[in-house]
Amino acid sequence: MTAARDYEDLRYAVEHLSPRQARRLRLIISQDEEFADVLPPRAEEQTDEVDDDEGALLPASFLALAGSIDAPADYAENHDAYIASRGDRRGNAAE
Repeated sequence: MTAARDYEDLRYAVEHLSPRQARRLRLIISQDEEFADVLPPRAEEQTDEVDDDEGALLPASFLALAGSIDAPADYAENHDAYIASRGDRRGNAAE
């Protein structure tokens, strides 16, 4: 197999990733010493000014992980109800 064929196969695979899969792959590559050097800086990392203070407080690896969490859209708003229902299910299972 030639390198050109490898490049075509990889390009095809990357183009067909979901946004979530692409973020996860970028995180994996960024944590590998050999591959991290080939990644271009992200657009938000290229700016000199940080518009959002929270972005500076959290490491990039955490932000990538947070983007991969699969939860209902209203999870943050209704987290108390979700936790209570989970506790109820565990309580019923113990009986």
